[in-house]
Amino acid sequence: MLKDLVDTNKPFVIYKKPYSGKLNVWQQKDGQLYISNDLSQSGYYFAPYDFTKHPVVVFPSHQSVKQDILIREIINGGNTTRMRISEPEIRKFEAVAYQDKVAKAVQLIKNGKLHKIVLSRDFKVLSFGFGKFEALLKLMNVYEQSYVYLWHHPKVGTWMGATPELLAQYQTGIFQTIALAGTLAYDTVTPVTWHPKEIREQQFVTDYIVANLQKSGSNLKLTKPTTLYQGHLAHIRTDISAEINSANLSDVILDLHPTPAVCGLPVEKAKAYITEIENRDRNYYSGFLGEKTENFASLYVNLRSMEVKQDHLRLHVGGGIVADSNPEQEWREILMKSKVLLSVLA
Repeated sequence: MLKDLVDTNKPFVIYKKPYSGKLNVWQQKDGQLYISNDLSQSGYYFAPYDFTKHPVVVFPSHQSVKQDILIREIINGGNTTRMRISEPEIRKFEAVAYQDKVAKAVQLIKNGKLHKIVLSRDFKVLSFGFGKFEALLKLMNVYEQSYVYLWHHPKVGTWMGATPELLAQYQTGIFQTIALAGTLAYDTVTPVTWHPKEIREQQFVTDYIVANLQKSGSNLKLTKPTTLYQGHLAHIRTDISAEINSANLSDVILDLHPTPAVCGLPVEKAKAYITEIENRDRNYYSGFLGEKTENFASLYVNLRSMEVKQDHLRLHVGGGIVADSNPEQEWREILMKSKVLLSVLA
């Protein structure tokens, strides 16, 4: 049934929440493009990084068929196909160009213009015999602790990914989110030791989220920073919760997006400099996706994601830049992030 769904041209999403034993399936009954920039509709959302460039797509609840399937049943009965995925062709000038952008960002920070900025880029990767459903199963097997999804709309495109970052969880008056930042490679043997650069980068995100939730929430609670492992990567994570009124839910979500984890600080200045320095369209990368109703939300930031095209994939990756960032190390970090995803699929 799922493979037939993937081969149809109707809007759908298949996703697995972290540590969940089931797949959730939404299929829109028609092929219409529904938009809800104010998050007022109940349904499944797929939102861009920049609302002024791309629509906030929603599969309305009343126009969708929903189903849950045990993952055990899929994996036991699934067939695998051989996929050939090439390494991205990276020329020397691309490394130099990205490192120049990082150096420019560091100078802006040292000049007092910003505290932090997140720079990203994309990699075009050739793929042959790429099976979307088989790729989804592979991602689920490796990224058990992540939100893994395959999303498609014939008028927008096809995206898939595995993101560790919760943007908003809301139920019975309690709003939950996480401050996630800092990245190091993890080899499952050597303990992760965080450097001041990553600790400071993550603290910026925590402080921003706390300041925003204090405006409309009460009884704010924070956990101590912990290490989150995602495949062969590690991140610093702080869990944050607050009591908020459901009438303010959409406003709280929109105030948090984009967080400093995907943008920078101050947010509006960072957004402007990102447009200038990156000189590219992030599209739906670093936007958010998931379910939302009047009194419920389960939304994740669209990281570790890629667009699935006819004969290639377009991977989107990025990294946080602070005053002591090293351009060469930042280039190595985004290469590492892209190859982690490729190594799962190839």
